[in-house]
Amino acid sequence: MKIRDCMKRQVYTLPDTACVRDAVNLVLRYHIGMLPVVDTEGKLVGVVKLRDLLELGMPDFVDLVQDFAFVSHFGAGELQQPDPADLARPVREVMQEPVFVEEGSSPMYAAALLHHHGVRDLPVVNSQGVLIGLVSHVDVGCAVMQTWKLD
Repeated sequence: MKIRDCMKRQVYTLPDTACVRDAVNLVLRYHIGMLPVVDTEGKLVGVVKLRDLLELGMPDFVDLVQDFAFVSHFGAGELQQPDPADLARPVREVMQEPVFVEEGSSPMYAAALLHHHGVRDLPVVNSQGVLIGLVSHVDVGCAVMQTWKLD
């Protein structure tokens, strides 16, 4: 089995000309945690993660604290809004280098990438680097388990 056999083909993407506000709107509309960013040819150039967007509206002290178990309610901090200038920034300023897998790769290779990079989703590209799908940790896990003999 290859990754192309277990990936999702309907992927919501963001053009590299978009702004951060566009990314937030897509995340809110489709409830997704990672947006691949593509150029005009459909080539994968980056990813925007939910965490990247949330950090725009988080109180500054969040980066200083390792464990939030002691906080039962953040109060006014939960209502903090991102700076409108941050929402207008080009998405290229907040996107990260993509971790991706090629369509002909094995599920075990994808599992290794997911584990090594601590991500839950991988964009899938063809040999020209064009985004053709997305594979999640669940997709990969199910692909691996399909090879098991359960009798």
